[in-house]
Amino acid sequence: MRKISVCIMLCVVTAMLFPTITVYGGGDLLAENHSVVISTGDNELTILETITIRGRSNHNYDNINFWVQSDAQNIKVIISSNQVSYTPIGNNTYTCNISSFNIKMDSSIQLTISYALSKDAENFKKTIIRNTSSLSVEFDKNNLYSGKNLLAGASFSLLLYKPTETPISWYIIVSIILLVILLAVSTAYSFRKQKLAKIKDMAGESQELLNTKKMLLMSILKDIEKQHRAKQISDDTYNKLKELYKQQTVDTMKKLEDMK
Repeated sequence: MRKISVCIMLCVVTAMLFPTITVYGGGDLLAENHSVVISTGDNELTILETITIRGRSNHNYDNINFWVQSDAQNIKVIISSNQVSYTPIGNNTYTCNISSFNIKMDSSIQLTISYALSKDAENFKKTIIRNTSSLSVEFDKNNLYSGKNLLAGASFSLLLYKPTETPISWYIIVSIILLVILLAVSTAYSFRKQKLAKIKDMAGESQELLNTKKMLLMSILKDIEKQHRAKQISDDTYNKLKELYKQQTVDTMKKLEDMK
């Protein structure tokens, strides 16, 4: 009974350590280099995947699996310069017979997969079905992705085209222009209104009246100065009165200057 329990535990540990064998089969095949080149054609996107696959056990390999996204068309598979047939086995996965290539420990084959995607496709999708040392994706001679030491079961989706910025509509542009014009007219009207009010105030006061006002204000300032020297008013009162009448005197003199 104890031996049976130990065997069961070993089986569980083995399944945990080698999940890719259980899911995909052929888990002892290694993809050393996986290159994906995407090119824009007249009516479609052409994809060329080149994979160097190396064996890691002493027994012959009968089948090899590969994965392409669901909307792929015209799939062709070439192994070591020979076009081979393939069979779908579900979940966008296909299998090819490679028993005639005698793949064993440390021997390798080159798997080339070509297919087409719609030109309107926005994403390139890939699921890794075996451990891969390096993977690169190129789109119209621009590097789109590169990664190393990818584990079986990993998947990703790459955006092929950058989203374009929505241009500003003519309605918004015209609205902005009208707003600027309205602001300019409003500012000019406000300035003109202030200027007219100033002229009106000046017209209500004759030059003679302003001269008289100026003389009275200067007389008041002198009187305040005398009272302060005679200590008849405090420093605080003196300063407040002086500032008040001094400002009025300055305003009156400015009005006289403007009239000239």
